[in-house]
Amino acid sequence: MLIRDERGMTVVELLVTMISVIVVLSAITTITTAALSSQDRITDRVSVNQRARPVMTRIIDALHSSCVAQRVAPVLAGSTGTSISFLSKNGSAVTPTPDRRVISLSGTSLVEQVYPATGGQPPVWTFSSTPSQTRTLMTNVAAPGTGQPVFSYYDYVTGRLNTTPLPTPLSTTNAARAAYVTVSFRVNPSGVSQDAKAHLTINDAADLRLESAGQFPAQENLPCM
Repeated sequence: MLIRDERGMTVVELLVTMISVIVVLSAITTITTAALSSQDRITDRVSVNQRARPVMTRIIDALHSSCVAQRVAPVLAGSTGTSISFLSKNGSAVTPTPDRRVISLSGTSLVEQVYPATGGQPPVWTFSSTPSQTRTLMTNVAAPGTGQPVFSYYDYVTGRLNTTPLPTPLSTTNAARAAYVTVSFRVNPSGVSQDAKAHLTINDAADLRLESAGQFPAQENLPCM
């Protein structure tokens, strides 16, 4: 006669099984949450990059159009780490009449203002006191880091680019020597819910010389030469 074993699970075995199931489910939940968070972060960074790159290109293109005439300093006195004022103009004219552009970090917005010329001639023009255009280039913008500038200005010393930025706000003398400008800003993702790690910091620079100073060390190391 076969004796059937009718014993069930003990309380200890049941608790061990439940704890094992909870651990497995917790691990699955953690992995899923991390994967979704990573995916959201990547999506935010891609979105931020798509917004930021065209703005940076616009700024650098404007700076590359700032050498409107030889020996005319494009960067103007008073430019700071959060606001740059410079001459700029696109066109086919040999010596175009420039606009004065001011790009500044105002709160959390990057704003561009254009002041048209009202008179004068190279190398001195007069400009309207009222901007003809004011546009917000981007929102949710900040300096690249605490105490770090958005705009930095460098001059050439004996044919080499100075590694120490010029002090700001730029004096008239230092503005006339600013031949290299770096631009750096941090962009945060838009929307109410923001991942603190989803921001993107982008950097670029504009060389305001028409030739390499390193190749001509005996030449004046000024912009737009």
